[in-house]
Amino acid sequence: MKRSTNILLKCLTLLFLAGNTLLLILIIISGTTKHYPVDRFYWVQANTTGIPNAPDETRWTFWGACTRSNGETLCSGDLAPAYPISPRDNFNTEVNVPHHFLSNRDAFYYLTRFSFAFFWIALAFVGVSFILYLLSWISSTVLQVIFILMIFGFIFNVVAVVLQTAATVMARNAFHDGDRSADIGAALMGIAWASVAVCIIEMAFIGFSFIANKYEKGFKTPPHLEPHTNAKFGFFHRKRGAIPQDTIRTPIPTTQTEEPNNVVVPNTGTLGSPEIPHKGIKFFKIKRTHTPGDDDSI
Repeated sequence: MKRSTNILLKCLTLLFLAGNTLLLILIIISGTTKHYPVDRFYWVQANTTGIPNAPDETRWTFWGACTRSNGETLCSGDLAPAYPISPRDNFNTEVNVPHHFLSNRDAFYYLTRFSFAFFWIALAFVGVSFILYLLSWISSTVLQVIFILMIFGFIFNVVAVVLQTAATVMARNAFHDGDRSADIGAALMGIAWASVAVCIIEMAFIGFSFIANKYEKGFKTPPHLEPHTNAKFGFFHRKRGAIPQDTIRTPIPTTQTEEPNNVVVPNTGTLGSPEIPHKGIKFFKIKRTHTPGDDDSI
């Protein structure tokens, strides 16, 4: 049961990682083509009639402002990275531009430019995590790297969507205040917030797997730290009364001394008892022998 649950969790995490990567790619390719369904992806669309160098209706996408005419979206060669939602900078004029775009120019300019960079960074972290997650099925060590990458991916993804949402809502309100029609691109905004929701689920799954992996490893004793059951390792694992084999010493054989008149008398030790070999190291060993001298002979 536990194994099947683990496999299901890994499959769901992999699915959400793939989905989040796809959603971020759809955001980034908006404005790159006029074909369906990419031509439906835009942040805000507004009536820009009467503004010099601007079409009657303009759509701001991820790569810049596109012209909306006869039901088609036409993106010219003016698209560029970090293209801000700012009619003053887009059309190089202040004539007939809503007042809020002029008074809050820095807010529109930097919100959209920073969100552009953060979307790319989020895609990099999430995409690499998606690729590496396949390796985590083989080695659990990779899961720690993925967890760290997803923390950064989650942060940049959320910040990018929040900044872009703030700039888009402010732009729509600015056009409304200037008596111009404007609406938010529901498709692209929905994709952006869906990526945030998916990213939160990914963090929950990966974080749970990472904590569970650490928890299991914490209760496993490494082999070199496991207690030994062999009697020769450790004092407290020996049986009481058992004598290790290496401490048994062979008794020293008794020596025989020759007495006068060729009588052989065995050395019986002290008080006629047999000599008991001593355990341990003998520092002194005195051998008492008596050899007949010249005075003993008749």
